[in-house]
Amino acid sequence: MRQISHFINGAAVAGEDGTPVFDPSAGVQTGVAAVATDEVVEAAVAAARGAFAGWSRTGLQQRAGMMIELGQALRRARDELIQLVVSELGKTPSDAGAEVERAIEVLGQAASIGTWYGASFSPGVSRGVDAYEVRYPIGVVAAVSPFNFPVLIPVVQAAMAIASGNTVVLKPSDRDPGATVRIAELFAAAGLPDGVFNVVLGGKAIVDQLIAHPDIAGISFVGSTPVAQAIRVAGVAKNKRVQAFGGGKNHMVVLPDSDLDMAADAAVSAAYGAAGQRCMAVSVVVAVGDIADSLVAKIAERVRGLRTGPANEAGSDVGPVITSESRDRIARYLEGAKMQGGELVAGGDLAEARDGWYVAPALIDHVKPGMAVHSDELFGPVLSVVRVGSYDEAASIIANHPLGNGAAIFTRDGGAARQFIDETEAGQIGVNVPIPFPVFFHSFGGWKDSAFTETKLFGPGAIAFHTRTKTVTSRWPDPAGSRIDLGFPRAN
Repeated sequence: MRQISHFINGAAVAGEDGTPVFDPSAGVQTGVAAVATDEVVEAAVAAARGAFAGWSRTGLQQRAGMMIELGQALRRARDELIQLVVSELGKTPSDAGAEVERAIEVLGQAASIGTWYGASFSPGVSRGVDAYEVRYPIGVVAAVSPFNFPVLIPVVQAAMAIASGNTVVLKPSDRDPGATVRIAELFAAAGLPDGVFNVVLGGKAIVDQLIAHPDIAGISFVGSTPVAQAIRVAGVAKNKRVQAFGGGKNHMVVLPDSDLDMAADAAVSAAYGAAGQRCMAVSVVVAVGDIADSLVAKIAERVRGLRTGPANEAGSDVGPVITSESRDRIARYLEGAKMQGGELVAGGDLAEARDGWYVAPALIDHVKPGMAVHSDELFGPVLSVVRVGSYDEAASIIANHPLGNGAAIFTRDGGAARQFIDETEAGQIGVNVPIPFPVFFHSFGGWKDSAFTETKLFGPGAIAFHTRTKTVTSRWPDPAGSRIDLGFPRAN
């Protein structure tokens, strides 16, 4: 059985075994992940702290070049990483391949850090006086990653931190840590100095230790909203920088003038890809006006054509969910929705489960705000349809939901689209795009209870989290002579 170890200071570090790792497609245990002791966490933080001085003084251009090397390392190991994601998470190879490609893109974009890193310079603010800002990395960053993107999110969290001159201690999900540990090995082999990127395995106790550790300067978390909020509060209480990103309940508004076939295709791909286990998945379609019957019929036809099965089996469109507990929790939501007046139009069957943890993609019509299936993030292959009579009703439903990761509108009306962009309280907006996950040279971060931070996960907005600035006011004496002035600088 595969043993998954920590990776600290450039080498694998064996630890106490404790966390089983499963193949969700088969429901069988395939590995055992180490669980860090207090001493292991201390060693990881010490390694990162020790590496910080040298890495932070490395030239910006050299750090940018290293990002290119790291991206090439992932490219060479692409097939291996895909298989790890398929076997530990249950994503289909196409979904896993897309995740690895996006991670490589992240590193490519981080290589352009030099174009973002500069700070303002104001020459001659007074006679002979210049004012400018100097940017510095913050130190050791602790990153905590979720299970649903074991390649992409750890790379996103690490790339900008490392490119900015920080060092990282990262704790991946204990459900599928293999790919993240392999990335650390690949980074080391590509030339990243020892101690710059460390991975420790385990659960909540490790996160608590990292939050409390005096040598941790910043905490980056991606996961559920309740945990994100708790980490934000705990980290700020320790005077640390914290960016904590939570869940999403992303609505897709379909107006009567839209292309319904395009909207149906978009809804299906956005709701059921990766078995719905992504914070930017569309989980609610809001059908406006008299199009609902036709739109639901089109979506249902497509849903019935999806095949649920083992991730690595040819022809599988939707793989398993991560655990048997997730499968059972989703089943309870489906039953609850039916009891509250929702109509299960397609899917939701658990009979195809075989030996793995499957939920056939489910489509629920006549969902109302206030139902648990609408209020909560299900993190599974479930799409709800809410019917409304007007755009204003649709906008109100989104505005009243506490989560605000993303929202989309399908329409041919530019005015309606512009109003939606301006008024919708969500961090990412799509216009005829169902999952508005931005390219990496733009910033990503949710609104409302989807994010507890003033900074962004990636893009230029991430620089503010990973660096701090000093403002310097300087005067160099005039070679012709100088004089003492006890007042504030004057313009003349």
